[in-house]
Amino acid sequence: MNIKTKMNELKKDLLLQEASVFFEDVGYEEMKVADLAKSVGVSINTIYGFFDSKEGLYLAYIEHQIHTFTGELEKKTLLIDDAELKLKVFIEMKFSYYTNKSEALQHSVKNNPFFFNSLYKENAHPLQNIFLFQANCFKEINKNINDERAMQMAYLFNGFSDGYVSRWFEVQDDLMSKTDEACELFIGMVKTL
Repeated sequence: MNIKTKMNELKKDLLLQEASVFFEDVGYEEMKVADLAKSVGVSINTIYGFFDSKEGLYLAYIEHQIHTFTGELEKKTLLIDDAELKLKVFIEMKFSYYTNKSEALQHSVKNNPFFFNSLYKENAHPLQNIFLFQANCFKEINKNINDERAMQMAYLFNGFSDGYVSRWFEVQDDLMSKTDEACELFIGMVKTL
């Protein structure tokens, strides 16, 4: 990799970091690319050169958040042997991410409940590592579940927990207080398969 390529990657990363602050402070709708450009001292065309559009910038932000989340999940569950506890940690983290980044994430959830599933049109699903983590937990909880069924359960679990998030965006109750309920309901179903 040459110096110019490395510099461009660094610029892109720095723009994404600053855009993250904007998305998390004011949300997708209110975030203006012109304000971002002014804040970092570049032209709007420079930003569009890296991200093509505001939506492209937002998708890069979401993919970065998924990558960060996955790394944190791995660290937090590394020494946990209990599959049910691992899933609870996952739900706590997921609900915490949404509550802490609600301005940035509500656009995608409110406007398209299947937003995260639409991210993988051209590439592997960005949540694939999370689905594998969940599938492994489900196989530990119920030894009768095969790999295919466990992966189906992971997709269902993700949609199930997304339902809690969607409802939270509507009623603005205490999402974190729903962690145990979400885990117990779904894990109870897994145990009966």
